[in-house]
Amino acid sequence: MSLLCNSLFASPQVVYQDLTNTGIYDFMDEMANLGIIDLTSVVKPYSRIFIAEKLKETLAAREKLNHRQRKELNFYLRDYNLELQPDLTYFKKGKGLFRKNKNVGIPLSPLAIVYKDSLLTFSLRPVYGIYGYATQNNKDNVYHRWGGGELFGTIGRHVGFYASLRDNHESELLVNRGYISSDEGAAWKESTKGGDFSEMRGGISYAWNWGSVLLAKDHFQWGDNYHGSNILSGRTPSFPFFQLSMNPVRWFGFHFVTAQLISEVVDKSLAYTVSNGPRDYYFSKFLSAAMFTFTPLKHLDLSVGNSVISCSKNYNPAYLSPFLFYLNDVSSGDSSQKVHYGKNSQLFINLSSRQIRQLHLYASVFIDDLGTTRFNDTTYTSISWKAGFRVSNLLNQNLTLTAEYTRNSPRTYTYPVSTLTFESNRYSLGSYLLDNSHEVFASLGYRPVRGLLFNLSYNWAEHGGLSDKKTLASVTWTYDAMKFDVTYEFINNAYVSIGYQYLNITGDPSLSPAIFMGHQNILSGGVNIGF
Repeated sequence: MSLLCNSLFASPQVVYQDLTNTGIYDFMDEMANLGIIDLTSVVKPYSRIFIAEKLKETLAAREKLNHRQRKELNFYLRDYNLELQPDLTYFKKGKGLFRKNKNVGIPLSPLAIVYKDSLLTFSLRPVYGIYGYATQNNKDNVYHRWGGGELFGTIGRHVGFYASLRDNHESELLVNRGYISSDEGAAWKESTKGGDFSEMRGGISYAWNWGSVLLAKDHFQWGDNYHGSNILSGRTPSFPFFQLSMNPVRWFGFHFVTAQLISEVVDKSLAYTVSNGPRDYYFSKFLSAAMFTFTPLKHLDLSVGNSVISCSKNYNPAYLSPFLFYLNDVSSGDSSQKVHYGKNSQLFINLSSRQIRQLHLYASVFIDDLGTTRFNDTTYTSISWKAGFRVSNLLNQNLTLTAEYTRNSPRTYTYPVSTLTFESNRYSLGSYLLDNSHEVFASLGYRPVRGLLFNLSYNWAEHGGLSDKKTLASVTWTYDAMKFDVTYEFINNAYVSIGYQYLNITGDPSLSPAIFMGHQNILSGGVNIGF
């Protein structure tokens, strides 16, 4: 769910839309690439009111859309009219229960219980999904099942709130700390085969016309991408954070986050033993990060930011200041102790251009542990960079082409001190490819009618040895996949999908689930209501 109020002129009442709702995010991106709306996409997810305002802008330019796009617009307005309309009159035109009640309704698309009056807006929604794989070399089918519920709402003009709870089960673990996987990480309760975990996410926000503050436990993503960010990817288990977001003028936006991460490094000085076994305490670990976004020209965004990982029993109040740059400079004392105990800092740059109609060009750079002594260091290799493009309405008005390349140096995300790594729950906060890797990703998507997507993609990646001094001096793992997926959003926030992929994973078996190693022909499919 989103972490900001992205629009200067959007109303307050910030509530956050889950990033896994890919349909609305793809539609927003398509409208921005066509020049229908302005969109700064470096920080995600978006707030529901921001999405609603952009749909309203799109409605004003309805004559510029083709038939499928107009259908998509009407479809998404079913959901986001909850933010745009003063009452539930819009709901009475659709299918559902309690259609005669002034303040309460149960629409079928999206499936929810909604309430709205002059003070309170409220929506309660079910969450359930299952996605499975039938692999060529495995006798058992593998699946991931999840279920729970979510609610969100607003109070008055300024206060927003949301919460969600999901129980998850995997018959065999498909994502784990050691795997190279773009799937969201989890703190598993492992069994002899498979695992379970529950995750509670939510937050409360206060917003005004040009900014918002948020206290939440959730995911967030920084860096333009279509196949995994190399700055802050949002794939770790959720953690608590405070956020400040501001858009005081059209040409400038600012986002600041300070968070408590999960180190999973035991502080032996605080450990103790009770009758039924040992009790461990983890070292406290913190993240502070800021992103400054400038728009010097229309549809051109330049973002510069930095972050710092710190570990101490007493949180350093300097890291609460949203406008500081935390480079690894040392003003006094033993420099090795300062760098390796106090903090680990990062710098990042992101460029996004939609100045050519239909085309989104983007690039991002992540630099770890940058200091003045690094500028003349020819052996310095702690850099990741990503570049790509997306063309919307290619050849006809429903075809989308995307291509992206990522390259990570050998020591970009690792750190010699376990309490200062760029991780939470021992999952990387950055690129899912980890250190010493590169990747080519391309996809071709076709949307013939509202809600239906045919997507053909190719993904090739390599990972090198941890001791390499040069990028990919040795190759220890290779991933080669061709995928074809069909997805249909049959009601708002509910999808059914089926897919086939030819997969070939070779090399270090600890980097991928055993069921996917080697040459594979895999069938997959699933259904979900909510996220």
